[in-house]
Amino acid sequence: MAKRKTSDKDAAGAAKSGRAIDGSISEYEALLQRCGEGVIVLGQNGQVERLNQTAASLLHITTSAGVGPMIGDHPYPEDLGALYAEAVHKGHVMNREVRSATFKNSSMIVSIFPIRGKRGSRRRYLLISRDVTELRRLENIRRDFVANVSHELRTPLASIRAMAETLQDGALNDREVSGRFLGTIVTETERLTRIAQDLLILSDAESRQPERALLHMDNLITDVVERSKPQAEKAGIAFSANYPKGLDVMANHDQMEQVLVNLIDNAIKYTPEGGSVYLEAGLGKGSAIVSVTDTGIGMRKKDLMRIFERFYRVDKARSRQSGGTGLGLSIVKHIVESHGGHVSVESVPNEGSTFSFTIPLDVPTGTPAEE
Repeated sequence: MAKRKTSDKDAAGAAKSGRAIDGSISEYEALLQRCGEGVIVLGQNGQVERLNQTAASLLHITTSAGVGPMIGDHPYPEDLGALYAEAVHKGHVMNREVRSATFKNSSMIVSIFPIRGKRGSRRRYLLISRDVTELRRLENIRRDFVANVSHELRTPLASIRAMAETLQDGALNDREVSGRFLGTIVTETERLTRIAQDLLILSDAESRQPERALLHMDNLITDVVERSKPQAEKAGIAFSANYPKGLDVMANHDQMEQVLVNLIDNAIKYTPEGGSVYLEAGLGKGSAIVSVTDTGIGMRKKDLMRIFERFYRVDKARSRQSGGTGLGLSIVKHIVESHGGHVSVESVPNEGSTFSFTIPLDVPTGTPAEE
């Protein structure tokens, strides 16, 4: 009887131990799949023994296809095999950023850790990868942005300083020269002010979601069109608009006004005297569609790909002469996309351009209206 009790106790202990092992395996699987990093287990010879879904996604393969091949073989990024070989040779943790032209110039930070098993067992390696492609893209944007801002500020500041020093050296006593120089200083100061204002608008559009309310878009268009007509008349440009009543969207009034003003202002600035600008708005599938068409100088295909970049100008001399900051279209893009819309452009050199954007209607009943 005592032996039977012992046997029952051993069986219960074994079952409990089995459940503990099963639980540990489940926890291990959950950790492996949900850790947020790409994880690959490599054998002594570099063969992939296991990988999680994140790693498979980073390498653009399936988990089943990933198990078996050597780490240096296709379709892995070219540098992984070399990094693994270096980790084996040196016997310690290796870290490196790996780039792959094969996978749309993607970038990954990869770490390879030796796994020390029982004495006499073959060494294995743990590879952990993190996708930093988007991070590197944003770093490049930030770097370009800082360089562009520095350039845009340097020009007017240099002009202001040169004029001020000339006045300080005696030109102030020459009424004609001093008057011209002071006028230039005022003009350049106004340009710096516009750049600062546009940077604040752009920062606001990028940093937080817009506060939306029911907006009567037709009323806003009417107001902006009426305010823009004197500018068009002064430039000798015919300006007309066509849009229906009751064009309601959920949007931020001030930001939508900024979008319309920027597009109309651009169209007028880049259209020669005798040309025309036409605004049209209507309803699409669940969205309001607004387009601004001009008969201006147009753009080449290579410019269309970059026109919404910050500080990018098709005609740098004309843009600066007209007081442009190079931020207007970037502001338009960020505001429209923050509203869940889309902005596009079509253009033919020397024939004109059409800028269009959509804003989702998404108007729930009983929402307060914002005129």
